Amino acid sequence: MNLYGAMPFSGGEATQNNLGYIKQGRTLVYVDSPSRLTGFNTLKKAQELRGSFMGGWEKVVVLGWNFVTDIGQVISSLNDPKLEVLVIPPDLLDRLKTKSSYDKLLKSGKIRFSSLQYLSIKPIKSKAKDKENDEITVELDNYVLLSPDALPLEDADKEKLQKIIADEPLALIEYWSIDPDYDGQVFRSKWQDYRGNEESDNDPLRVVPKVTLNLPHKTKRKICVKAVDVFGFESAVVAEVS
Repeated sequence: MNLYGAMPFSGGEATQNNLGYIKQGRTLVYVDSPSRLTGFNTLKKAQELRGSFMGGWEKVVVLGWNFVTDIGQVISSLNDPKLEVLVIPPDLLDRLKTKSSYDKLLKSGKIRFSSLQYLSIKPIKSKAKDKENDEITVELDNYVLLSPDALPLEDADKEKLQKIIADEPLALIEYWSIDPDYDGQVFRSKWQDYRGNEESDNDPLRVVPKVTLNLPHKTKRKICVKAVDVFGFESAVVAEVS
């Protein structure tokens, strides 16, 4: 909490020790557990605390360690400008093994809490190929990577990465796959492409951003798209087609 710049509540003010606040404003800070996947339930709880805890707050910030794969879609569905979700540096626990290391980090002010990475796709196009089959076109739209400051890179490499993020974010995708009949629980890949698969587009450095699948006709289907970037971060997005 202190490393983020927030003040913990005293014991008499809060029954939860993972709540704090920004001293200069009406911003509540909620820190999730390292053993949990931050997802919809956590964000809804944070929203409720923002509205009710100690008379209410103007904004709530959620700091998480690990996230559900479709966290980008969860955040989009909530559509809440007064809710901010940030990533706690994954190596922070290792860097906080002693009080002296904590004191050094607190004094340095160099801990960066980064925004989330997430995948977005363009509206899926579906048309009947014949009475028994459909053509489904899936196209990647954008990939938002967490801040380069959270990655173990040299400064020069961070600058190069920042340029790629700004100019060609989809070039960071290492692999992506599609489950065209997603049941909401188990992902079953029926199509995939990866960097180096030159059979797809003769480009060893990029995946193909668009594909058309021929599938058995259904009046309604749920499609899940998963992507893994060059750093190993995984994102997912789910869309329904009817």
